[in-house]
Amino acid sequence: MPRPPRPVVVLATALVAAAALLSAGPADALTRAPAAGPAQKQVVQLGDSYSAGNGTGSYEERSCYRSPRNYGSQVAASIGASYVDRACSGGVIADILKPRDVGDASAKSATYSIDPATYPDQRAEWLRRAQTERLCGVPAQPDFSYRYTFVAGAGAGSLYTGTVSCQLVVHPQIDAVTPATDLVFVTMGGNDLGFSTIVTNCLVLRDPSSCRDTLESARANAPAMVERAKDALRAVEARSGGRAEIYLLGYPYLVDTESYAIPEVAPTYDAGAALNELQRYGDQLQARGVAELNAEPGADRYHFVGTVKQAWGGHAHGLDPHVVADNSNAWLVPVGTPGRDVAEFVHPTQPGWDATAGALRAAVGG
Repeated sequence: MPRPPRPVVVLATALVAAAALLSAGPADALTRAPAAGPAQKQVVQLGDSYSAGNGTGSYEERSCYRSPRNYGSQVAASIGASYVDRACSGGVIADILKPRDVGDASAKSATYSIDPATYPDQRAEWLRRAQTERLCGVPAQPDFSYRYTFVAGAGAGSLYTGTVSCQLVVHPQIDAVTPATDLVFVTMGGNDLGFSTIVTNCLVLRDPSSCRDTLESARANAPAMVERAKDALRAVEARSGGRAEIYLLGYPYLVDTESYAIPEVAPTYDAGAALNELQRYGDQLQARGVAELNAEPGADRYHFVGTVKQAWGGHAHGLDPHVVADNSNAWLVPVGTPGRDVAEFVHPTQPGWDATAGALRAAVGG
């Protein structure tokens, strides 16, 4: 007998397979469905320059100094997570919750043809066009915008010339946090306690009186700073819908010695000992603050990463505070380094960022 055409065989086979599938129970059908893979985690970075990326030398822009090589970006990549960086150089705790002006305002002028018969308020129409045409420029980051403030203007018939003040504004960092956020990484508090003033008085000018006053003021303000930090972290946790794991990181030691007296020619104040003690005190307060947050009803997603100093080898990679210094082992950018911006001074070089990433990676478990 001749063989039936091949299409009939194919059709018959398909019908048998379909009948077998229809006769299978619900459990059999479910086992045949492909398993869905785990959803990609979402990471948001908040905080100051020790989170943004100052010192790496590689930046997306130089207003906030956000770097694709900072610790948060590294850890997010290692766990296969998406990553949003909202940390900003010079940031204080308030910037987590409120917008912040960055840099000095600049003035921009333009002349537009504005018929006064059609637009009796030429000034208002000029400002609208300036904003529509982005006279102040195009913001470099999604959370940047310009605030337009009309300065002066004059019309001559249908021509109107105006000047506007352009102020760069960074949106509240917390705006990046959503109920889809899984992990939040943050450093905060250093600028609230006067980081730049401490560096200036204790490591640059080396004035014993000013250094002592600055460090004592920072210590006195530290408890209130931690309370503000706790409020900000509560707000971040609430914005995530109680879903995000929040990691607050400590800072590395700034100097490579436990004791350093100033002025060197006739020492009267051990600035090194006082600075180190302040940094340890800050870690203690932040760790206690995180423990207090976790003790609140329904809260258990806060973590303090107090191993950053250990990951940096303790004092091993801090700055040499002496006038004639040997910073060959430093993982911080020395003050006055040629080719570096002022905003990079006393911030981690790439090995330092890598060490902080290692400490966080161990804490996250990635």
